[in-house]
Amino acid sequence: MTSEVTQPRLSLLGVLVIGAALCVALAGLGSFLTSVYAANNTVHEIRGTVDTIDLGEVPPVIVVKGQHGSSEGIVVGAIIQQGATISRGKKRVGLDHIHAGDKVTLKYIKTREGLSVRSIVLHR
Repeated sequence: MTSEVTQPRLSLLGVLVIGAALCVALAGLGSFLTSVYAANNTVHEIRGTVDTIDLGEVPPVIVVKGQHGSSEGIVVGAIIQQGATISRGKKRVGLDHIHAGDKVTLKYIKTREGLSVRSIVLHR
């Protein structure tokens, strides 16, 4: 009689263990896909006002407040990696030319580490 009871318990235990392993695997796959989806090369753009720029950080960080659509405000904080282009009109300038309150167009991409600046154009 004990062998009849043991067999279904072992089968149920096996199903539960396999089910738990599948749940863990699917959860891991979901977080992997989320990070792959979040990190892409789509360039986003915001036109707005520099709220802050922290040149003391390595790499430097810029925060820009702007409008998304006709009424929705948006705030973008991004790191300025080496190789990002910074210009005023057609003339390239350095980071030291950017100050809080400046009007800018910021182009950035999403990476696994966060938002990364591709270019900043200062407006007069």
